[in-house]
Amino acid sequence: MSRRTEAFKPSLRDIGPDDLEALYRLDQVCFEPGIAYSRRQLRGFLSIPAAQGLIADSGGRLDGFAIGYVARGGVAHVVTLDVDPRQRRRGLGKTLLEELLSRLNRAGARRAILEVAEENLGAIAFYENLAFRRRRRLPDYYAPGRAALEMEKDLSP
Repeated sequence: MSRRTEAFKPSLRDIGPDDLEALYRLDQVCFEPGIAYSRRQLRGFLSIPAAQGLIADSGGRLDGFAIGYVARGGVAHVVTLDVDPRQRRRGLGKTLLEELLSRLNRAGARRAILEVAEENLGAIAFYENLAFRRRRRLPDYYAPGRAALEMEKDLSP
């Protein structure tokens, strides 16, 4: 197997209070302005009582992270999935998302939703490969003329 496609085995841990700046910096690399979150937004998501957040790191380097929370009615919201561009296409995004969904399911979620930029065809295909389905189009979600797709996945056993 080539280095690009071999499975990546990072260590996973919970997001801690000292991780905010590193999360912010990676989010700015992963997403363009208007989609990337501010420090305040990330702090806000992590302060939600039902929030789950995990980090993948190797040798003390942040390779990726995922944040989600369980909302009313047993619906989990996947807030963000960030993978360092140098670590993509090695299974890290799948590992992070599957662990996040597992945690959210154990916390009572029966289905998960997320939003993805309508033009991000690679991310849409990634989520569809993990059994997410397109639910609806959200016009002007990111900004005027910047639509998102809402996608959902059943988490019931």
